[in-house]
Amino acid sequence: MTLVSRISACALAALMAIPAVAQTPRHRAVAPTVQTGPETQVIITAKDAANGIPVESGAVTYAGKVLNTGPNGQFAINLPVGKPALITIEHPAFLPFSQTVTAQVGGRYDVTLTEKPSVTIKLKTDIVPRVVDIGTAQFSYAPAFSSNINTDKANFCKDDGTDFTPDKTEFSRITGPATPSNAPQCCQFGSVLSANAEMKTGANLHVYFKDNCSGNEIYFVGREKSTGHYQYYKFTDINEIDFP
Repeated sequence: MTLVSRISACALAALMAIPAVAQTPRHRAVAPTVQTGPETQVIITAKDAANGIPVESGAVTYAGKVLNTGPNGQFAINLPVGKPALITIEHPAFLPFSQTVTAQVGGRYDVTLTEKPSVTIKLKTDIVPRVVDIGTAQFSYAPAFSSNINTDKANFCKDDGTDFTPDKTEFSRITGPATPSNAPQCCQFGSVLSANAEMKTGANLHVYFKDNCSGNEIYFVGREKSTGHYQYYKFTDINEIDFP
């Protein structure tokens, strides 16, 4: 065997003698831990853009968490310091709202919500009409010994005795005040309150309030824009309701 052959054979033998554990191990890649950074509690106040009235009971959403605005329109929330955070607020009286807030330590911020179209209510005793938003406007009746039941749909009966249950968005105008009428085709218990309804289709109807058949008080309810409070108006006190 030549000298070169002997050296090559020795090198190969030495390489084969290296144990497997001496080889460099491989490791699975692990994503680094996400650092959210410091947070701070801030106070945010939701207001009506038209008049600055605080917006109560708005549903606030941030990062999958939901809370509500209080009577003063405020809510406290923890946000990352110095980083944009998207806040959304929903309320039936207002258009959907979202805004990015970059919080500073102990910050206080105001946000303004845009109202939905208005419903105008003219009472017998008022010179200035009442204004509520279409989002919270509802028909309501008060069963004996129970809380008011509110709904977006009217529960009427026509002159021919057929039921008529249009949504509030289908009305153009309701003219009152509601007065007692004899309508056995609609109410078998005697007189029932009635009024006139003008629809967006152009139809003009004399309607009877079926919820009044059992003697229940009937109302129109909504969030009054000038105060931010919910008000109940008796149909016997309403001269006219004009819908957007």
